[in-house]
Amino acid sequence: MPNPSRRARFASLGALAALAPLAGAQTLTVATHYPPENVAVLEPCFARYTEETGVQIVHQQIPYGDYLQTILTARIGGQTPDILHVYSIWAAQLVHNGILAAPPEETLAFIRDNYVANTVDAVTIQGQVWGIPTEVSNYLLVYNKRLLQEAGYDAPPSTWDELLEIAEATTERDAQGRLTRAGFAFGPTVANVVHPYLTLLYSKGVDLFTEDFSATNLTTPEAIEALEQQVRLFEAGVADFSLPVAEFQAGDVAMTIQAVWTKGGHREAFGEAFEETVGVAPIPMGDAWRSLQYAFFYGVDAGSPNQDEAWRFLEWLNTAQEAGETSCMGAMLVDLGALTANTTDIEAAQDELGDAFSAPFVEALARSVTEPNVIQAAEIQAILQTYIERAWRGELSPEAALTQADQEISTILAEFY
Repeated sequence: MPNPSRRARFASLGALAALAPLAGAQTLTVATHYPPENVAVLEPCFARYTEETGVQIVHQQIPYGDYLQTILTARIGGQTPDILHVYSIWAAQLVHNGILAAPPEETLAFIRDNYVANTVDAVTIQGQVWGIPTEVSNYLLVYNKRLLQEAGYDAPPSTWDELLEIAEATTERDAQGRLTRAGFAFGPTVANVVHPYLTLLYSKGVDLFTEDFSATNLTTPEAIEALEQQVRLFEAGVADFSLPVAEFQAGDVAMTIQAVWTKGGHREAFGEAFEETVGVAPIPMGDAWRSLQYAFFYGVDAGSPNQDEAWRFLEWLNTAQEAGETSCMGAMLVDLGALTANTTDIEAAQDELGDAFSAPFVEALARSVTEPNVIQAAEIQAILQTYIERAWRGELSPEAALTQADQEISTILAEFY
C-alpha cells in the first residue's frame, strides 16, 4: 500500500453529491487521490484536451484513506465519476460490485503495446484487463552507503546471511543498551511490514495465494522460512520497533526494503549528499530474488454515459503529444518521483528514471511479482501485518503466527472463492 504521508490527506468530499458528474455529455469527471498540488501538472493537459475536443475535464480529489469506501458508497446513490484512479488491490472489489467497465479492444491494444507486461498483470483480474496502468511501485534494498563503508563494507549484501552480518556491523547502542542505530528496519505500515515479507516469499518461488485464490500458501515451509529470516534480525538485536523505516532518512538505519516512491523523501532528507549516501540493490535473496509490485490505474465507471469519450481521453492523457517527450501522466509521475510502466515514458524520462536510484527499480520491473488482486485485499493485508508483527515481537513462533493468519484469511477467501 502506498504511504499516506506522501499523499496529502485532504478533508473528505462530504456529501455524495460532490461526486456527481457535471451535466452534459461534453464533461468528464476524473476522481483521483492526488491532492491539487500534484494534479497541477495535469491542468494544462486538461485545458489542451478541451481546446482540441471541446470536452471539459473536471478533477475531483478523494483522500487516499477514504477513496474505496467513498466510491462504493457513491455508487449506491448513482453518483460516481466517469473516470476512477484505482489502487490495483481495490480492483477485485470494484469488479465484484459491477463498478468498472471493461476497456474496448482499441484501449486493450494500446495497453498491450505500451506497458511493461508484468504491470499489466496488476490491472488484470481473471484474465480481463480493467484499465490503463499509471503509477507503479516495486521494492528493492535501500541502504546507507556511508554507514556500510564505515563498517568496512564496500558493497551491499546479496544474500540474507550477508544482510544479517552487515546489519550487526552497522548497529549501535548507547551506554544503557538502547538501540541508537538499527542495522535494518521494518514498519510500521503495510508498505514496510507486509510488502518486504512478500519480497522474500516471492524470492522463494511461492505466491501468497493458490492460483484460484481459494487458500493461502502461508503454512508452506517457504513461507515460514521467510518469516524466520526476518525474526532473526529482531533476535539478533539489529532491528527493533523503536527505529522504524522512517528513521532511515535521519541516518539512524543502515538498510531497509523500500519502494521506488521514497526517492523524493530521501532526496529531501539528504540534500546534496543524496547520491553519495543512498544506495539501491536487489533484494538480498541470491540469484533467484524477486520483488513485489503494485500499481494504480485509470478505469471507467460502468454506469458512466460517457464511456467511449472517457477511454479516448485516457489514451490521450497517457500518450506523448510530442516526439521524445513524456505523456501528460508520465510527466506528473516523474514530477512526483514515482515510477511509470509506460515504456515510451520510461525512455523519454531517462534524466530522472535513469539515475542511480531509479534505474534499478525500472530494471526490477521484469522481476517483480504483482500484488495479488483479491477481494477484501486490504483487510487480508491488515491481518497478515498483525501476525507478522507478533512473530517479530516473539509473541508467536513464525509457524504459529502464519498458521493463525492463514485461518483468519481463509475465512475471508471462503466468502468469495
